[in-house]
Amino acid sequence: MNRRGFTQGLGALGAGLGMGLSGWTAASRAQEAWPTRPVRIVVGFAPGSGNDLIARQLAPKLAEALGQSVIVENKAGAGGMLGTDAVAKAPADGYTLGLGTSSQLVMNPALSPKLPFDVDRDLAMIGLISRTDMVMAARQEGPADLRGLIDKARANPGKVTYGSAGNGSISHIVAEAFARAAGISVLHVPYKGNGPAMNDLAAGQVDFVFDGFQTSGPLMRSGKIRILAVSGSRRHPLYPEVPTFADGGLGDYEAYTWNGLFAPAGVPRPVIERLNRELNKAMQAADIKARLDASGAVIIGGGTPEQAQSFAAAQRARWIPAVKAMGITS
Repeated sequence: MNRRGFTQGLGALGAGLGMGLSGWTAASRAQEAWPTRPVRIVVGFAPGSGNDLIARQLAPKLAEALGQSVIVENKAGAGGMLGTDAVAKAPADGYTLGLGTSSQLVMNPALSPKLPFDVDRDLAMIGLISRTDMVMAARQEGPADLRGLIDKARANPGKVTYGSAGNGSISHIVAEAFARAAGISVLHVPYKGNGPAMNDLAAGQVDFVFDGFQTSGPLMRSGKIRILAVSGSRRHPLYPEVPTFADGGLGDYEAYTWNGLFAPAGVPRPVIERLNRELNKAMQAADIKARLDASGAVIIGGGTPEQAQSFAAAQRARWIPAVKAMGITS
């Protein structure tokens, strides 16, 4: 190659590198500038559910940290599946997030082998939030304790009803697991979230619902429902009058839910890392901690996106075979 050709080649290479660096710099700046418009958090259940309340508590904290509005959008149906699908199919730009629950990220895959998304391929965990031992909330006019409800169900197979957040939701799964542990047959009434189910429970339309203290506690205090039992090894310090399932004779029974923040797969790593940092900071706020403590929740956040991803995968490895073995259908 002559000197002129060599010089032209260097010029072309430099131009190519310049364009590549320019593109990389532009992309980097775009990620650094994020967010430049409002961010939405999709909740897969109706307003008033425990997960909806958590999202609405987090939204102003994240908005303050990010400098943009954070909007909570309820997309209820199919045990959280519709909301998860909306996030999975959203652009991977960090402007659409999901408040993910064990219903959506574990139970739905266990019950529905033909989901319109793949939780491992299409979703990316940002960080964990909390784990909550669930309670059995029952209508006020029903049996006064857990043994009384079990006895009623045994005497009336298939006539005692329970509400849930929908087919495949955690409140569906743990209720079916309870029925099997107690040796009873009960009738499932699915809703588009635990909020509507709890409303009907307070109105005496169903016999029980598995929920958390955050929403059921105030209803019990106001005399609209009873809480017959709480999962876990200890009674809640704010509700010491509520016995555990072990107190009621079901020592091996366990019912809990957990949640975290997730995004569509492919969101730029700097955006995921920033969201993880801001989520972890928000979870340390005194008012957030106080609200979670009152609901019986334990904060499990504070880790990395990778730790959240590993946690969700481990939960699927534990629960999917168990749910399939129970023979529960959606």
